[in-house]
Amino acid sequence: MIKIPGKIPVIIHPLFWFLILAIGWMNSATITGTLIWSSVILFSVLIHEYGHALTAVAFGQTAEINLVGLGGLTTRKGPSIKAWQEFLVILNGPLAGLLLFVLVYKFSSFVNLHQRPLLADAIEVAIYVNLFWTLLNLLPILPLDGGHLMRVLLEGAFGFNGIKFSLYISIFVAVLGSLLFFFLQSFLAGALFLMFAFESYRTLSEIRNVMPHDSAAHLQELLQDAQEDLKAGKNNEALAKFFLLREQTKEGLLFVVATQNIARILAQQGHLKQAYDWLLPLEKQISQEYLRFLQQLAYRLEEWEKTVDIGTRAYQNDPRAQTAFLNAVACAVMGQVKPAVGWLRCSLQMGLPNFSEVVQAREFDSIRHSKEFEDLMKGAS
Repeated sequence: MIKIPGKIPVIIHPLFWFLILAIGWMNSATITGTLIWSSVILFSVLIHEYGHALTAVAFGQTAEINLVGLGGLTTRKGPSIKAWQEFLVILNGPLAGLLLFVLVYKFSSFVNLHQRPLLADAIEVAIYVNLFWTLLNLLPILPLDGGHLMRVLLEGAFGFNGIKFSLYISIFVAVLGSLLFFFLQSFLAGALFLMFAFESYRTLSEIRNVMPHDSAAHLQELLQDAQEDLKAGKNNEALAKFFLLREQTKEGLLFVVATQNIARILAQQGHLKQAYDWLLPLEKQISQEYLRFLQQLAYRLEEWEKTVDIGTRAYQNDPRAQTAFLNAVACAVMGQVKPAVGWLRCSLQMGLPNFSEVVQAREFDSIRHSKEFEDLMKGAS
């Protein structure tokens, strides 16, 4: 990793070198061509990122440029800026690239390129990179700059819902772009656009519970106070504040977070049924950690069908040995031999500790003499 110090530090990661060399080789298949392509891409990406970084610095923020696997990334710190300033910070990256394209194009008209073939190749690559890639980067797809510009505009017009609208548009355009590139047999670009669509969908799924009031300062402060009480061991004080937070929000991310914490405190106090009843209505909204916690509560309350139902979703999202084992126990208690053995096999493959010991539990007595269970134990020994 190379770090260039300065007012705007530049960090070049090893994967970036591999990426630009690979692109250079794929487009030229020569050492000279690879060096030309790599040098042009390095310079062009830096100019693009400096467009972002210099604008951010002009608005009182600090900036750092990272050249990473898939290109450049400008990270910023400092005071919050207004929406129009954020728009300019994002826009000035592509504008810097377009300006470089214009300068290179104008320069080419003043130079006899027939006598300078290497310079001619470099100019041709620079024109292509800074025009085509800049225009591509302005498509309304997140995380491209065009997607972020769209997000700022829609958020300004529609508030928090504008962020959701931008993600819907991003998914739609990215899928269309992916299909187009696959049709043109440009499989790498098609896969990249498909990845953009997936990332937008994943982000949309993560913020589905977020409501406009979740960013309210007084509610955020109440949440912070409750969490500090919890860390200090003041569970009753924290519980009261989480109840108040639930009452003041009614829905949204803070509502879910408050409910999760209430359930955790109640369970620690031995009120398992209450904790279960608080979490169950929100089983499709709670975090992955609390989905596993809800499965554990269902198991301890001997809610066997819900144990399997919740555990199956938890395992699909984040496969874990303990999750599979609890499902196996629940299926065994219900006399479901094949599902129980299947979940036991999953837990074994995931590395469940002391497997030969835990399967001696009485819950497996009803399936212990089945052929499926005996075959599993023979394979595990």
